[in-house]
Amino acid sequence: MDDEDPMKAFAETIAANLNGPYYLSEAVLPCMPPGLSSIINISSTRALQSEPNTAAYSASKAGLCGLTHSQAITLAGRVRVNAVLPGWINTDPAGEAALRDEDHKWHPVGRVGTPQDIAEMCIFLADEKRSGFITGQEFVVDGGVTKKMVYPE
Repeated sequence: MDDEDPMKAFAETIAANLNGPYYLSEAVLPCMPPGLSSIINISSTRALQSEPNTAAYSASKAGLCGLTHSQAITLAGRVRVNAVLPGWINTDPAGEAALRDEDHKWHPVGRVGTPQDIAEMCIFLADEKRSGFITGQEFVVDGGVTKKMVYPE
């Protein structure tokens, strides 16, 4: 991304995080068996909450939630469309060593998320037998953090 030109960086982030999933879904739609297919968009809890200087990322992920519900209605009867909104997922190559005890305690479930947590939700949503009545929904996978009230210390 272009750190020197914030407008260009914003456009590049939208292109990658929002336009990319839309173009990909349109490209594969003809190959998806009607009634047995599922599109799973990976958004982020940043679609719901923000930190300073995350406008492009937050907007792109919120846009992905809008795309999800729009495609769910547009493609109704052909393809189910849902979104997964990961929170803090430890993808550091150092694994558990990259985390502190307080990182885990911050989460109501007592631990930071793993890529496996997101994979399990996607597997569930892709399974027509287990989730065939679910479309247009957003699934927050964040260990309860978005529901946690935080006050200044």
